Amino acid sequence: MNWDDLKTFISVAKTCNVTDAGAALRVSASTVSRKIVALEEALGSALFLKRTNGYFLTEAGKALLPLALEAEERFKLIERQIAHPNEHAGGCVRIDCPEVMGTHLIIPALEQLHEQYPDIHFDLVNSALSSKLTHSHSDIIIRLHRPENGNFTMRCLGRLTQGLFCSDSYAARHGLPQQAAELRRHQLIGWTEEMTHMPLARWLHELGNGHKPWLRLQNLNAQINAVAAGLGIAALPIYVGMRNGFTRVLPNGPAHGADIWLLRNLASQDLKRVSVVTEHLIGFFAQTDTDLP
Repeated sequence: MNWDDLKTFISVAKTCNVTDAGAALRVSASTVSRKIVALEEALGSALFLKRTNGYFLTEAGKALLPLALEAEERFKLIERQIAHPNEHAGGCVRIDCPEVMGTHLIIPALEQLHEQYPDIHFDLVNSALSSKLTHSHSDIIIRLHRPENGNFTMRCLGRLTQGLFCSDSYAARHGLPQQAAELRRHQLIGWTEEMTHMPLARWLHELGNGHKPWLRLQNLNAQINAVAAGLGIAALPIYVGMRNGFTRVLPNGPAHGADIWLLRNLASQDLKRVSVVTEHLIGFFAQTDTDLP
């Protein structure tokens, strides 16, 4: 088995057809098919059910995929370290962080750093869904919970507090609830079904006593826009709600909190560029109040 065949397997698993996989890899569809056959022969097992409407993973293929993805992340990390040796603070630093924290805090914080170290550039993974740590080749990861294990050093940067917010226009039309039980009479903005496992989504569900949101969205930026449009009440980081001029709902009621953890990949522990960015982020969070009352 070679890495090139494994990379082809990952592409087909993601696209479910050899044509799109070939386009992504810049090879022909016939080359993709040939590599899949070679990998299946090397492993002695069929990895795909080959149908007229696409390629679909067999049980063996499903078992191989997470292992292949982990191997892919390791190879990418090796490529970046070899391409940018640790001689100066230059090269790529990959940061994985929560969606709104990345948009509203980390991205703006990089401007000053870029002025000081113009040779450092960034890949930013900025999503509502956290990637598995075992699949991550990021140099720096920001999380709102402390991982139980992983190939990382950890440091708590502070605490993120979240509360309920609406727009002034919504408050003028519908009034404000005075206690959590009154949320049942209001328009809540929440998360789509696949995101309801998130702590913030669960907190809103519990606070609203199971009252279902009338509008469910997949990310916090969309929820911020919905609040700004006067469409209802959403659970947002307090620093985001305050900066947008939203009205705090139940300001004396319960808030949701989570510690902010910075994880540094041990595989890039000795790289100067990663150290520079890590220290910059630590200093930035020390000066930024994300735990507003």
